Parts: sequence; C-alpha cells; structure tokens
Amino acid sequence: MKVVLFELLVVCLLGALHAGANAQPEETGLSEYEQHVGKRYAESTIASEISKIMDSMVQRNFVEFLLNQRDKRSKPAAVEEDPEERQYNDLLKLRLHEKQRRQI
Repeated sequence: MKVVLFELLVVCLLGALHAGANAQPEETGLSEYEQHVGKRYAESTIASEISKIMDSMVQRNFVEFLLNQRDKRSKPAAVEEDPEERQYNDLLKLRLHEKQRRQI
C-alpha cells in the first residue's frame, strides 16, 4: 500500500514538472534562464523529499524487523517445555543443589 502511494506521488510530481517544462517562457512571464533555474530547484526539492520519505520508510522497516526478532526470541520462553526436558532440567537443578550442599 505504501509503495503504491509513493509511486503515485512520484508520477504526479513528475507530471507536474513535465507540464511546467513544456510551458513557453512567454506564458509564465519568466526568461528561459529563470525557468531553467526554477526547474532545477523543483527537481532537487522533489529529490530531497523523496530521499526523506525513503529514509523514513527504511527506518520504520528496520524497527519492525527488530520488534519481530524480539518477538521471535521471546516466544520459545512462553512455550511450555516438553515433559522430558522438564525432567532433565529438574535433575540438573537437583544435582546442582546437592553439590552446593556438599560444599557447605
């Protein structure tokens, strides 16, 4: 959805630039040099805005990626252990407890 909206925005802006570039200098009341400078300014402004939009999209995607990675890591802890694994973990804890008791 975002990509389609972005492409539509770019097409509209480029269409506006093209229409402005095809206008005769007499119609706009500007000399050819002023019109050329204005066109360059408009193009650089559009390029700057597109760059800002792309940067913000990349930042959002990166944050979403990080959040998804965090969710993936936290899910196994929430899943209940297999009964065999639980028994093995209990035995390890018991063994550790016995070792601590012997050291005292």
